[in-house]
Amino acid sequence: MLILRLWNYLVGYLVIRVDGLSLEKFINLTINNGIYLWGIKRAGYTTMTACISIGGFKKLKGIARKVRCRVRIVDKRGLPFLLVRLRRRKMLLVGLTAFLIILYGLSSFIWTVDVEGNVKVPEDKLLNVLAKYGIKPGAYKKGLDISAIENRLVIDVPDIWWASIQLKGTRAIVKVVEAAQPPPMIDKDTPCNIVASKDGIIYEMVVLEGQPMVKQGDTVKKGQLLVSGVIEDPETMTTRLVHAMAQITARTWYEGQAVYSLEKGLTRRTGRKAVQRFLDMGQWVVEYQKEDIPFKYYEVEEKRVPFFGEGRFLPITMIVREYYEIERVPASASIQQLKEMAQKKAMEDVNKKIPSGAKIVDKRVKYDMIEGKEVKATVYVEVLEDIAQEQNITVE
Repeated sequence: MLILRLWNYLVGYLVIRVDGLSLEKFINLTINNGIYLWGIKRAGYTTMTACISIGGFKKLKGIARKVRCRVRIVDKRGLPFLLVRLRRRKMLLVGLTAFLIILYGLSSFIWTVDVEGNVKVPEDKLLNVLAKYGIKPGAYKKGLDISAIENRLVIDVPDIWWASIQLKGTRAIVKVVEAAQPPPMIDKDTPCNIVASKDGIIYEMVVLEGQPMVKQGDTVKKGQLLVSGVIEDPETMTTRLVHAMAQITARTWYEGQAVYSLEKGLTRRTGRKAVQRFLDMGQWVVEYQKEDIPFKYYEVEEKRVPFFGEGRFLPITMIVREYYEIERVPASASIQQLKEMAQKKAMEDVNKKIPSGAKIVDKRVKYDMIEGKEVKATVYVEVLEDIAQEQNITVE
């Protein structure tokens, strides 16, 4: 059916109106004579509209006369009729052709670079490295070696260990996975000890090579020897050096804080808002709906909506800025809300300190009033993490 409709559009077709008392008989005779009608719509008891091919219309004259129906053309559709109309408007045809050429040309360039997955690595740093290798707004897509750029990005930015670049329409989507910051590793052929990378209480020990110096449940300090690479044989009274290897999980603690002022208080939206709309066309931003902001205090939310779908065709984006009026609420009426906000902020602070791979096993929150003017939230988090760190053996 889709192929047939496409064919009818390419060769052209007509929309006809049929008036008469024998519409059913008219339809039956067209079917019997091999004339295809589609899009049939009844407009009244004696009127209907339908679509028909140009060749089929030429055969209707005898059928219409036989059933005493009047047939007339109400519209001409399809590519041939479109070309005829455009031929009469040469400048429009030239403009349309130029538009299609520009559209195709612009779709061959990158106009937006989006970075996903970065938390600690600044987005500007990644964008600068990408721009150095050709991934930037205005870059021509053909000729870019995506695989090589992915490798260069990982090499140039040590804080990430994996990168993926996808080109979707006029968008370049860069996904990265940040690397955990492990302690420096020592070559396996080099003798070494294992020491604690931080304070903690030993939760579990799996020693693959070396002499354990602590046991489960022991409290250890940063830098304390956990597994020795010096092995003494009491029978032969000899000493040998090995590369100590172990996975040592310990209970460790992190702390985060946040303070909110009671005097400053909270804010809430009044329900009034103003909207501004812009068209972002890469190098130019056109304002097409400007509304004055009649509020003294407000919050702003900005949305970006691609005009032609996500990353397709022209790099035109509609920017919608919504200004919401806010009013201040006395904090004394909502100290509980301030506590919740302070706790959330403190948790965000502590999450930045916890290494990836660590498992949170306990959390406590403490609230303090500072001189009756501020609410302070302190979050204490207990985690399980690997604290094994290799250290060279110094031979005197």
